[in-house]
Amino acid sequence: MLRNVIVVRDSEESVKHAVREILRSKHRGHEFALDLTRITDKERKRQIMKQLTRFNN
Repeated sequence: MLRNVIVVRDSEESVKHAVREILRSKHRGHEFALDLTRITDKERKRQIMKQLTRFNN
């Protein structure tokens, strides 16, 4: 099975792109992994993760 790695940076455009990629991967039946290593601020990373997990279920 294919797994897409979605890289998320600390910008709103990157988060919107990640949401789009999550929904596209789910529709196609692909697995995906989020790469949040480029976000240094822990609070911002937590906020983005909450936003993205809403689309993960």
